[in-house]
Order: sequence, then structure tokens, then C-alpha cells
Amino acid sequence: MEEKIGLNYENSDLEISYSLSKGVGESIVFIHGLGCSKDFFKDVWKLPEYEKYTILAFDLLGFGNSSKPKDFSYTMEEHAELCKLAIEKLQIERIHLVGHSMGGAIGLLLIEKIRAKVISFTNLEGNLVGEDCTLSREAIRYSMEDFEKMAFQALKSEVRRTKALLSSTTASKKLYYKWLSKTTPYSFYKSAESLVNWSDSGKLLRMFIDLDISKHYVFGELNKNSAAVGMLATVPKTQIPGSGHFMMVDNPQEFYQVLFRILSVELT
Repeated sequence: MEEKIGLNYENSDLEISYSLSKGVGESIVFIHGLGCSKDFFKDVWKLPEYEKYTILAFDLLGFGNSSKPKDFSYTMEEHAELCKLAIEKLQIERIHLVGHSMGGAIGLLLIEKIRAKVISFTNLEGNLVGEDCTLSREAIRYSMEDFEKMAFQALKSEVRRTKALLSSTTASKKLYYKWLSKTTPYSFYKSAESLVNWSDSGKLLRMFIDLDISKHYVFGELNKNSAAVGMLATVPKTQIPGSGHFMMVDNPQEFYQVLFRILSVELT
């Protein structure tokens, strides 16, 4: 199911790894989080109720099986630009955009670039405020040199043995460790640096609240008291029981039922 497309950006030839299934209805585009990959959404292809949708999930540049150049900025803005180019090249239209964690921040910037294509935005604990930064803020406590030399390995070890992920299952921690281990320290650090800056700015929260398209915020039960949840009084929200930050892995059955209901409402 995995394929690759070539993109030329700023005179660099890049490869984006993606999975795509074509349906007869609207499209769902998934954007993953920091250190993750499209693999975090793999269960969507097992569910018959989603067969009518065109579904696209891809690995952001620097993550998963996509290219990992060291001459790319890895800012949220440039991640969004690469997402735009991939969506255009794959000719994806009528998009329900779903962004998880860092992917939520990228998604908000992407909507500004492809506004005419986007029907709705579902934010899966996507970064909105400074308090949303956990591993990203931990990473930038170090210099780039120290992070590459020692701190990235320490961070991976921490993820493997602690509750740092605010997740309720071993499965999501193992999956995160697997893909984090395929991430380069440089792409992780530079993405984290930009993500923290955007989250601290307050702009992401305002952009999400002010979106003039249908929007929904989905969060894991373990994070029901987070700062972001408390700030979204005017935004529809849904809690996924028995889950933490990686709700699509912690409780996939409930998560995909909730997402299907959200998207079904958008179609009425």
C-alpha cells in the first residue's frame, strides 16, 4: 500500500512516502505528529465504513520513510508547503483534514494554503498553546549539537520506559518508539523548535477558533484537563475513553467510530 512520490522543492529532489486509497466520496487527509508516521493511522484502511472515502496519509519530510534532508528548515510553514505540494500532485480534492499533535499545527497552516479544497478540520490534540509542548520542549532544552550527540538517544529511552507520552497502552508507546527510531535527530529537533515557537505564540489557538469551516477537537481521556480543552469553550469537542495522546492507537475502535460520526455530520 505504501508508495512514493517525487517533489522538487527549492531545487532539491525529495521523496514523500504515502498510502492512498481512492473512494467515490470526499477525501480524508491525515497528518501525523512529531516523530510519528502515517503508520499511526493504519487502522482506517481496515474499516468498511470508510471505503467510500478517498484516504491519504503520508510521512512528513524528515519522518517515517520520506526523505530526511539536512538542508531543509523543518519549520511548520515549510512542512505545510510540502503537504500542499503532495496533495496537489496526488490530485486530492474535497478534503476532510485530520491533524494529530504537531500535525494539527501544520494542518492549520496548510488550510491557509489550500482553503478552497478543505471541507472540515478535525484536530487530534493538535498543538494550540505552549502547554501542548512536551517532548518538543524537552528537545530544545539542549543545543542542536548536544541533542544529536546524546539527548536524542536519551529521549528515545525515556519514551520507551516511562509515561512521558500520556498514553494508556503499551502498543502506542512501542509504535512511537519504532518510528522515533527512524527519525533523524536533526529533523526532530528543528521541527520541535518551530513547533514550540508557534505554540508559545498563541497564534495557533486563535487560528483554530477563528476557522470559518467545520471544526472539531478530539482528545484522549487522560488529557481531559489539559489547558487546550479548557480554552475551547466554543468548539465542538469529543473525548476518547481509555486513551491518551495517541487515541487512534490506544482505542482505535472508539476513535474511528467518533471520527466517522464527525465526518458524517459535516456531510449533512
